[in-house]
Amino acid sequence: MRALGLDYQRSTRPFPWLGLAMLASALLALVLVGGYYHELGQRIELWESRVDHDERLAGHRARALRPVTPDAAREQALEVQHANQVLRQLSLPWDTLFKAVESSGGKDIALLSMEPDLRKGTVTISAEAKNFDAMLEYVRQLGKRDAFDSVLLQNHQVQQTDPQKPIRFSLLAVWKVGAP
Repeated sequence: MRALGLDYQRSTRPFPWLGLAMLASALLALVLVGGYYHELGQRIELWESRVDHDERLAGHRARALRPVTPDAAREQALEVQHANQVLRQLSLPWDTLFKAVESSGGKDIALLSMEPDLRKGTVTISAEAKNFDAMLEYVRQLGKRDAFDSVLLQNHQVQQTDPQKPIRFSLLAVWKVGAP
């Protein structure tokens, strides 16, 4: 029997020219495709900018050529009214109003709701008091605040179904136009 010559650490391997050539051709193809991709991206940007420019010109021309119809004028007037209403809402001294309403009450008053009316410059406040004196004191305290011109008690009712018999009331407060 012959001895087998196994050499697992052979140091004289042939250089893989074929693999290196394939790698070089793949890199060259990648560079060419990448350049073409970049060129196509630039062309797309150019055409998109042209389309945007043409659409803007067409829009300006269409608006310039389109006569103002009564319906369009009415719609524009409604948009202006809505914008003015939003502006009035934003310009109200909300923080001052909330602080005045919250700081006037004590432990005997529970605020239920506040409903501002921007057109009239009023706010309707619904609350509940433990007793009649607490309700009157709240109305007095609210009337002393700088945020309001006047505070009027609109109605009050004793809650008979509740064992503590609180008084539910609503009042109308007119806020000052120049309130800080």
